[in-house]
Amino acid sequence: MPPRTQSLRRAASVLLVGGCLVGLAACSETVQPTDDPTVYTTGGHVRCSPGQSVELDGPSHHYVVGGECGAVHVRGNGVTVLVDRAVSLDVQGQSVTVTAQDRIGSAVLKGNGISVTSGSIGSVVITGQNNAITAPALGSVVVEGDRNVVTTKRKPSEYRVSGDQDTLTLQ
Repeated sequence: MPPRTQSLRRAASVLLVGGCLVGLAACSETVQPTDDPTVYTTGGHVRCSPGQSVELDGPSHHYVVGGECGAVHVRGNGVTVLVDRAVSLDVQGQSVTVTAQDRIGSAVLKGNGISVTSGSIGSVVITGQNNAITAPALGSVVVEGDRNVVTTKRKPSEYRVSGDQDTLTLQ
């Protein structure tokens, strides 16, 4: 191979590798990991980029969450949330209401007086008292607590209860 052709190939390789490294550095600075949720504490409208995790925190706030969220964490008492879609939902608090327009992959409720309504939920774990889940389709359901109500159109694939006065209603 002529020396000039080898020199051009080396130069092209150096430019290509250098360009890739600069591109990777720029991407790593602007892309947030989905494991580290963006925290919102004042209520209002929130927009998830695909897979983005959010934490909604604070007492008595109202949130409207659009987009295809990764994990949605709700912390606080008296919180109301309307969400489009979420891979997972984690609620900790008292008197929380969550309405999902579409599907939730998995939901964990820890507290009392939590109400979740969704198009469908893959799996649900409820810990606490006086909580309610309503979805036409549910995968597995585990209830640990008293006076919890699960409402669905057909029997979940798995239903385990360890509490008193819990109700499964098939509509």
